[in-house]
Amino acid sequence: MSAFMPSPEFVTDMLLPLAVAAAVGLTLGLERELSRKPAGLRTQFLVTLGTAIFVLAGGSIPGMETGRVAANVVTGLGFLGAGVILQLRGTVRGLTTAALIWVNGALGLAAATKEYILAGVGVGLALAALRVLALIEKRLGEKWRILEYQITTYENENVIQAVYDALSKCRFQEGPLAFQRAEGTIRMHISFCDTPTRHREFMDRLRRMSDVTEIRAL
Repeated sequence: MSAFMPSPEFVTDMLLPLAVAAAVGLTLGLERELSRKPAGLRTQFLVTLGTAIFVLAGGSIPGMETGRVAANVVTGLGFLGAGVILQLRGTVRGLTTAALIWVNGALGLAAATKEYILAGVGVGLALAALRVLALIEKRLGEKWRILEYQITTYENENVIQAVYDALSKCRFQEGPLAFQRAEGTIRMHISFCDTPTRHREFMDRLRRMSDVTEIRAL
């Protein structure tokens, strides 16, 4: 029976780092699951555990340095994080999830190298970023978005002025302001970054103008 008992060195060098890595992944994964995020409990758990296993297994290979293994794991996590980032109509989604995957890998590395205090502090800071900073961001106001517009209108100085007013208030303009004249009308294509509220105000202002025949957000 005693032949199957793990040695104290195995418990200290292998089982304990894996247990800490598993606890870290479960903690942050549970937070993502409660927040109804796609990369939740299983994903975060497997990222942290997998990183720890890579480091522990790599350290047991003769001539293999832990730093080299860790560098390759970080590269792999970068590709994994890039796969969860989506860009849609000027809004980027998944950046927080991708960053958390990267942080989870770092915490798995800390656990595998027996830096348990660092891993614990890292979990606390990560949870603070996900919960506390999210509330601060919400209080700071709406996030800026990039939207493209195609506007068809009869020549009218008020319409042109509305466009220039919107561009003067925005944080930055994406690309040039394009004009195209055809059969007495002007087709404009613009793209700029602003808050959702100001984008709605811009759309509403143009829709109230009788000379505007069409306005589309692309």
